Amino acid sequence: MTKRTKKAYDRWAGTYDTDSNPHILLEHEDVLNLVAPQKNEKILDAACGTGKYTHEFVKKGAFVTGIDFSEEMLNIARKKYPHIEFKKVDLTKSLPFSSLQFDKINCAQALEHIRDIKPTSKEFFRILKNGGYFVFSVTHPEMDWEGYEKKKGEKIVLSKESDIFHHKFQDYFEAFDHAGFKIDKIVQVPISSKIRHLLTEGSYMKVKGRYEIIIFRLFKDK
Repeated sequence: MTKRTKKAYDRWAGTYDTDSNPHILLEHEDVLNLVAPQKNEKILDAACGTGKYTHEFVKKGAFVTGIDFSEEMLNIARKKYPHIEFKKVDLTKSLPFSSLQFDKINCAQALEHIRDIKPTSKEFFRILKNGGYFVFSVTHPEMDWEGYEKKKGEKIVLSKESDIFHHKFQDYFEAFDHAGFKIDKIVQVPISSKIRHLLTEGSYMKVKGRYEIIIFRLFKDK
């Protein structure tokens, strides 16, 4: 992750849990359904932020480790969930886990901050058990932002304050293939009433139904 992106997330940490995040609001239910955490599974929540998904997985009885590159985000996560293990990890580096360690990996809204996603995908593949699943969400590569207008009041605008790399479908597919993953399922998440309150009314009427998020569930052959 770049220093600029880290600075943006460190600054966002203090209000992250109270700011309305349209991506997370739209994807939340689908991510949980695709990860489908089970009792006693070992799950890695990569780019966990303040621990939203991490906590959800733990509630289902899974053994979860949350990792993030923002110490400020992790400080908040540790205060909220002292019983959960959180580690500071940069996803662009080698991951500090042994091979075949996790049953599942979740990574929400982070890969667009990484310029070259092939090494990161390869590391996820390495630490995932055979037969395991890797679920990740990103902004839809074909999202049409024309007419998309949020109400004023945003404290952090990631598109202006962080580095975002607009990967195309072919970039993701090449990274999957390079790592050795197979595609199990793809879910496209449209703009819906879940974020209507965040958009101006005129904007919502224009953009509703457009795909804003895409979620991939990949698997590693046994």
